[in-house]
Amino acid sequence: MNKSTKGKQATKGTKQIIEENRQTVDLYFNIFWISNIAYLVLRYILFWETFTAKFITLYTITALFAFAAYYFISYVGKPITDDSGLAVDYNTDLNMNGHISEYAKDIILFSVIVYTLSLISNYFWLTLLIAPFYGFVKLWQNFLGPWFFAPAPEEEETKDQKKQKVKTKVIRR
Repeated sequence: MNKSTKGKQATKGTKQIIEENRQTVDLYFNIFWISNIAYLVLRYILFWETFTAKFITLYTITALFAFAAYYFISYVGKPITDDSGLAVDYNTDLNMNGHISEYAKDIILFSVIVYTLSLISNYFWLTLLIAPFYGFVKLWQNFLGPWFFAPAPEEEETKDQKKQKVKTKVIRR
């Protein structure tokens, strides 16, 4: 029996989206805090002599960006509640393809990867240079490029003139 799906794709209900948002926020909460605590404990126990002010600064900046990304997804993923505190609707679906929350989740995961790799070698902190380039590429693809290379809008006068010519040709016949 071959079932082919035609027509509209099935949509998720409000309760399901609220539950998935809660699970997503909980997952990234655990990822963020466990990775930060593990990094600090391992760095303190195993590599304390190489944990200089430069690396403390890199860690702090990276952790702040990851925390801001976590705060963003927790704020956006919070359900809308009524006066009694029951969830009645959702702000946005955190697991929707192409949503800005994907970039926030990527920031958290990228910081975890950088923390882990920096335990192997401090040169892996240089991978943080990838993030601004990636951000610029996305900014160019989604906003700047289409805005700079968009075709010039036609003047309304030329459209009106073309319509007038068509009307006069029709009237002459």
